[in-house]
Amino acid sequence: MRKSRLWWVASAVLTLGHFPAYADMIAKSSDGSLELTLPNGWHDVKPDGPTTKIAATNGHGSRVVVRVYPKEDFKDAKAVANFSITKLKLSDDEGVKFEDVQVGGKSAVRASVLGTQASGMRAGYLVTVVDNENMYVEVMGRTDASSFAKETPALIAFGSALKAATTPAASAAPSAAAASPAAKPKN
Repeated sequence: MRKSRLWWVASAVLTLGHFPAYADMIAKSSDGSLELTLPNGWHDVKPDGPTTKIAATNGHGSRVVVRVYPKEDFKDAKAVANFSITKLKLSDDEGVKFEDVQVGGKSAVRASVLGTQASGMRAGYLVTVVDNENMYVEVMGRTDASSFAKETPALIAFGSALKAATTPAASAAPSAAAASPAAKPKN
């Protein structure tokens, strides 16, 4: 009897030692101005471009990026969302759905769209743009179209999982006009 208890305890210890501890992790922008809590299974990846501060993936086709835009480049958060959706160049989008929301007590706009990317892949995008005092913070989630309905709650949660420090507008990001000569300020 004693040996069997000892065997069960040893088995439990060894078994638990083989499973990683699951906990949310925090992805931080390189300048420390933004933090995004990533749920289990997600990990941060290298951000692309000057306005992208944080990028993460779940390893199964879903991705989230956090970008910042100076307020002087856009008239409001909806203009930022429109700009972001237009940049996607979806060939057959099913119409963009907008809603006004609150994220962390701040006004925000959420836009969702399904469409076909230039690569031919159908994808769903959820864009949340938060009006953060001196900048607009965009949280864009993408997943394949067949997973979009299932992944939408997780993509929505990223907007609430974002923590932004108040930073001077100049350090937030280069203006869209400076970053791209073809960009149209005051969308």
